[in-house]
Amino acid sequence: CPYLAGMSHKTLTADLQDWLTGKALADPDIASLFETLCNRINAAGIPLERAVLSWATLHPLFRAELLVWRNGAGTELEQYPHSVDTSDEWKRSPLNHAMEHNLSAFRRQLTGPNALLDFDVLHEFADEGYTDYVVTRTAFRLAEVKHFAQRETGMMASWMTRRRGGFTDDDLDALQTIQKIFAVACHASIQKRVMANVTTTYLGPTAGKRVLSGDIRRNDGDMIPAVVWFSDLRGSTRLSDTMDPDSYLQLVNRYFECTAQPVIDHGGEILNFIGDGVMAIFPIEDSCPKDASARAEAAARDALDRREAAIAEGTPGNAPLNFGIGLAIGDVMFGNIGVPSRLAFSAIGKIVNTVQRVEAATKTVGCPVLALKRFAESAPGNWVSCGTFEIQDFDKRLTAYTLEHLRTDQRSAPATDVLETPAE
Repeated sequence: CPYLAGMSHKTLTADLQDWLTGKALADPDIASLFETLCNRINAAGIPLERAVLSWATLHPLFRAELLVWRNGAGTELEQYPHSVDTSDEWKRSPLNHAMEHNLSAFRRQLTGPNALLDFDVLHEFADEGYTDYVVTRTAFRLAEVKHFAQRETGMMASWMTRRRGGFTDDDLDALQTIQKIFAVACHASIQKRVMANVTTTYLGPTAGKRVLSGDIRRNDGDMIPAVVWFSDLRGSTRLSDTMDPDSYLQLVNRYFECTAQPVIDHGGEILNFIGDGVMAIFPIEDSCPKDASARAEAAARDALDRREAAIAEGTPGNAPLNFGIGLAIGDVMFGNIGVPSRLAFSAIGKIVNTVQRVEAATKTVGCPVLALKRFAESAPGNWVSCGTFEIQDFDKRLTAYTLEHLRTDQRSAPATDVLETPAE
């Protein structure tokens, strides 16, 4: 933006206000918007060398998100875990100081007779050649929930320069005005990121995107081919009765780390946690099941490896950590089910019921992973037959398969001829 050079600060802020208003209406990406803003500020004559934008978010893993812009180096996104609030580094930071004292702005000169380096990080900035550090803050609330209602966190920014003497008074006025205008433009974008985080966490990435795109009516959905996964914790009823509640909860979460996380890591979609059961799908693309089957097999192998590592590390209450995994290929109805006032985005269909029976059969066969024929034929591993059986509530006899090394290593008694769902 060379035409901005030499523009007065008053004209600059008016121009940026018009530009940001237009961007806000266009549903901007906050990272690219911040980078463009910093470049325009710098091109307009305010010698900006480094800027940071931070905001609180609603995410199961992260407490806040932060963008770091460096002149000539672009913008990077960083995410901070919930533990950041209790860390010594955060407690001693200028941004926390602004929040705790409800400051809309404050400044620290890093060189010269008025230098004040009363935060550890300011010494680092001074060593890197920065001469002035300014924090601006605009408070607003992101969500009406207990965690956020304690205080209006809003958006904070820090601005730094290497110019001798630092920012001028006009620079400071312009930066503070720009911050307020920018916060208005970004408020909706941050809310959208929060909404996307929540829907992805509770619905999964695919279902979350579909809900946000408008697939929210009952019966909205599609019939899709997929590898269907179902896993279940062994002996959960007895364990819940004999273990103290905290230890049992830790054990269940450890089990989910062994089974649900591999599904996610290998590109699957968690649909439901049914008690301690995990229902998931690996959608099949282009009518070829080989890729989805390979990813599901890799997830199953990963789950067993994690189980062994968890046992070696020691489970909560030294409780056994055993589970079964059932795998099958079929068509599922993927969409909204329930009543109009309370819907769930899930998968239903015959194959969903079948794979749960297949998983239950792992208790009888003595192998932790069982699959039906179509999956065994498309997966890359060496899958061997465990025999042909009746599955409870189904008329047709089915052949169950497992990975060869699991069949060889099984320690329990041979399978009976009829695989029924045993009571826990």
